[in-house]
Amino acid sequence: MDKRNTIETSEIDTAEVPEFVYESLARSLLPVIQKYYESDEGKRAFSEWKQKKDAERSNTT
Repeated sequence: MDKRNTIETSEIDTAEVPEFVYESLARSLLPVIQKYYESDEGKRAFSEWKQKKDAERSNTT
């Protein structure tokens, strides 16, 4: 196999993402996420998710 086309796993695992990249991503996504959960569809989806989690929790105890 051609060595130029092989990617060492250790090279990928050691790569670090700068903190400002996470912050930038969070700042761009937060308004969209907030808008969704303030909408009727978002409220309904959250309510369904919460009921499902509560049901799972009560079934395990």
